[in-house]
Amino acid sequence: MRSKAKLGKLLGLVSPVLAIGVVALMLFFPTYGYESGHSEGNFSSGTMSAFRFALEEGNYAWFYWSGFVVVVCLIAALGALTGRTVPIWACAIALWFLAGLVMMSIGLFIFPLAVVLYASATLLTVARYESRRA
Repeated sequence: MRSKAKLGKLLGLVSPVLAIGVVALMLFFPTYGYESGHSEGNFSSGTMSAFRFALEEGNYAWFYWSGFVVVVCLIAALGALTGRTVPIWACAIALWFLAGLVMMSIGLFIFPLAVVLYASATLLTVARYESRRA
């Protein structure tokens, strides 16, 4: 009973650290392919990171989504720290929803965080119900 609560609390508290790792992968992992050709016949192609793409194109959506993910995980960690399951459930559902909406772009990065928060919320809820029954 206590081990479930401790594990759920640990998972909730670890989520911001995992979120920072996910954000680093989202921003700095090569995600965009590019091709450039010149009239002289010089041709180059390759991949660039979302960070570089955002800076060059002025599209800052990746930064906003990254910030959203970190803030959500911080809220879940505060919920785990206080022992409340409702904020963790809300954050887990928000990340599941976001991962489902954008599965083909950043959803694959966010999905593991959603699983961690779901496990944390489930373990804390089960531990709370078991402590009420005893």
